[in-house]
Amino acid sequence: MTREDILARKAKRDQIAEQIDTLQQKLAAEDRWLDAVRLIVPAHFLSGIVEASDKEGDGTERSSVWRQAVMEALDAATTGMLPKDIALFIRENGGLEAKDKITRNPNGLYNALNRLHNDAQITKHGDKFYRHSLFEELSAADTIDEDAGFSGLKGSNLFIFNAIRENGELAPRSIIEMLRESDEFGERQSGNPQYGYSAIQRLVRQGVIEKTGLGCYKLVSKENEPSDVPASNGSDAGSDDDGRLKALRLV
Repeated sequence: MTREDILARKAKRDQIAEQIDTLQQKLAAEDRWLDAVRLIVPAHFLSGIVEASDKEGDGTERSSVWRQAVMEALDAATTGMLPKDIALFIRENGGLEAKDKITRNPNGLYNALNRLHNDAQITKHGDKFYRHSLFEELSAADTIDEDAGFSGLKGSNLFIFNAIRENGELAPRSIIEMLRESDEFGERQSGNPQYGYSAIQRLVRQGVIEKTGLGCYKLVSKENEPSDVPASNGSDAGSDDDGRLKALRLV
């Protein structure tokens, strides 16, 4: 084997890697297009298309890589799973294609979970996701709320809370990008550039997150705060006499 043979083989490898990267970019563009379609097409209409597509070929159901990876994770679980738990399962136990997807585009997992939830294929309760049978089992045992770990937050606030909790710290631009790429909040973030920043500041004012010295945001530690703060005006947060949030009550 000569030096020229090695260089030629490496050049071939680099060419293949470049082709794969190009295909990944094309695939990401198609995924963004489909995500945009989901925002404007009625759910029942889209569901019919998905069902028809799944029944093509040999007549067996053909799930997407994300869909199959998520369902395998939930099928193996005995409790509800946070997105970070599902991501870890895929990295450790998923197929090669699923591992590649979670490495290249970890935010794609959130879109997959939202799609599965919207298609009523999985159950979401609190911050966690469940296969239907496990959710029914825990509900019957009256332990579902304890397992779900309700944070008392909703909408974009809950989305940002979970994103920061799963990543430790996040820069504002990373949070905005995650909102923009999500099925649920992407349209609102794209239509209003201040949408995500307003949600971040709202969580800061509520004492849920705080800014670090590096300009990122992290969750505020609740270790030394009371856990039985009464709710005010139907919210899950107590406040001092001056109206500032004192603590977030977990329900």
